Amino acid sequence: MKILIADDEPLARERLYHILKEIDDDYQLVEASNGLEAIEQVNQEEPEIVLMDIRMPGMSGLEATQHLIGSDNPPAIIFTTAYDEYALQAFESQAVDYLLKPIRKERLEKALNNCRKLNKLQLEQLGQQNQEITYRTHISAQIRGTILLIPVKDICCFMADHKYITIKHNKDGELVETIIEETLKSLEEEFSNQFLRIHRNALVRKDKIEALEKQDDGRVLLKLKGLSNGFEVSRRHLSSVRKLMKS
Repeated sequence: MKILIADDEPLARERLYHILKEIDDDYQLVEASNGLEAIEQVNQEEPEIVLMDIRMPGMSGLEATQHLIGSDNPPAIIFTTAYDEYALQAFESQAVDYLLKPIRKERLEKALNNCRKLNKLQLEQLGQQNQEITYRTHISAQIRGTILLIPVKDICCFMADHKYITIKHNKDGELVETIIEETLKSLEEEFSNQFLRIHRNALVRKDKIEALEKQDDGRVLLKLKGLSNGFEVSRRHLSSVRKLMKS
């Protein structure tokens, strides 16, 4: 069995490594020091189980798990945490496997035998109860069986087309498009501090807004910095766009 140890503390990873080897010397063990590395390792190594620290810099364990459980073949997740007793009730209420630091061999062995794959509802409720997931730092897409992470800061706009969303984002200095399966409404709710609805099918990044241009046919187009093509603004959303630009 292959197990990924994801923890930002080297001593914590080393301790888990030795305990796991004591349990079964045949375990294949890989490591990650943050959420981004954890996803990279899952893409490359395809572990069956991830021991996921919750609080890590850059990307938390809860956000990393949020991306992982949306994949085609997600690993089972066991959270490792230094939370107090009150916060642990949230894990227990969602039937989520967790280990309280410092981790003991007997408890780890039991968790490995009982671990299971999470569903999105469990994770969302766990995040709400612990106030760990406010909004994602990355958006994930499934590309040929692997998880592609798109930094939110690099996204210019979200465009809806039926049940799919096209993301226009910068990658290595070029504007590229990636398709995801989410709803524009959920993205608007999650990223309302960074993106503005300008049409029933479009959200644009607020700090990319450059100018409004009225066309000969009466339409109003919104220009974004660095993009040649404009985006149509509906009458319903025109006032909110103008208000933001004035402010």
